Amino acid sequence: MTPLFAALDATGALRFISEVERGAECGCLCPVCGSPLVARQGAAYEWHFAHEASQERPECATAAHSMLRRLMTEHLQARGDAGELLLPPWRQRVAIVGALVNVHEEVQWHARVMGPLQWHPLGAAHEPVAQARLDTGVDLHLFVVVEDAPLPPEADGAQVVFRCSPPPASALRDRHALNLHLEQHGEMAWRHHPDSLGLAAAAQARLEARSAQVYRNWLAVADTAGGAARAGDVEAAPPAPLFYGPGAPATPEVAPRHTCAPDHAPNVSFTFYRLSDTQAWLLYRLDRKGPTDWRSASEKFYALAPHPHPFEGWTQALPETVGVADLSAGVVRCTSFLAAVTYLSRRTVLTRSDRDPAAFEGL
Repeated sequence: MTPLFAALDATGALRFISEVERGAECGCLCPVCGSPLVARQGAAYEWHFAHEASQERPECATAAHSMLRRLMTEHLQARGDAGELLLPPWRQRVAIVGALVNVHEEVQWHARVMGPLQWHPLGAAHEPVAQARLDTGVDLHLFVVVEDAPLPPEADGAQVVFRCSPPPASALRDRHALNLHLEQHGEMAWRHHPDSLGLAAAAQARLEARSAQVYRNWLAVADTAGGAARAGDVEAAPPAPLFYGPGAPATPEVAPRHTCAPDHAPNVSFTFYRLSDTQAWLLYRLDRKGPTDWRSASEKFYALAPHPHPFEGWTQALPETVGVADLSAGVVRCTSFLAAVTYLSRRTVLTRSDRDPAAFEGL
């Protein structure tokens, strides 16, 4: 816990520990409870303020944290008044990852403040210290985060956070030293900016078009190879795995079966999605009666199995637009393949595809 390094004098002005007399002669008050303080400026310990006769209240334990947050806000406000408060460019990675495709783009844009910032230096820790309008057409909320404090809750519009590593004791003795530390170690980072300019959506559309072309190319190659084999020109060879689909036809007698994926189709490819530390899924095609060639099948049904085994709450973990849980089978039967892929792809932190689910162990 950071010792109280600054306090308020009788006029309400902020005073650092090096700016006052030693002991009770400092004439300072606690910024939380208003009680008299003493300035401890010894040689053995860090200089700091303390309550007279150790009369600290529990709520006073956060005084140093609140004071540092206030000074960080004043530092940013001074930079803003001098025209030196610049926002970093917003960067967003858009990606499509699968068995056949692994493509991505990084989009970025510069957002600038329109007009003056409205400052709120004495607000609560979870509230923004400043608000403004950006030239991208959205409202900006500026937050200050001290040390390892949790991030504020998400809000509408754009969010940017100013965070700094904990200042050493030498940087807390006077305002100049603290400002120097904030200049050297403070970092402004975006937390959120809506796609108000449509750049991320345009990148997503480009990637989907590229993925669709890869898919069409694969089908053309597979069909050409199959036609040549039927004509006797070349020996038939199994095609590469389809994106989220099976590969070459195989009979149930020779196709391996995997208990972690109930009722899976023979010779199917599995796609693994890791959504969090406790939630992972296997997406695969279900077995069915009729032809085993996926290209001639009239209907294909897919399922999601919790992996490597059912986790707590798996039956309610996915929305009904993705699928409905089948307790007897231990899977979620997908409403549609596209709905499942869209939902999982936007939330996954890790994706892999393989014919053998053992490849996903430990992921």
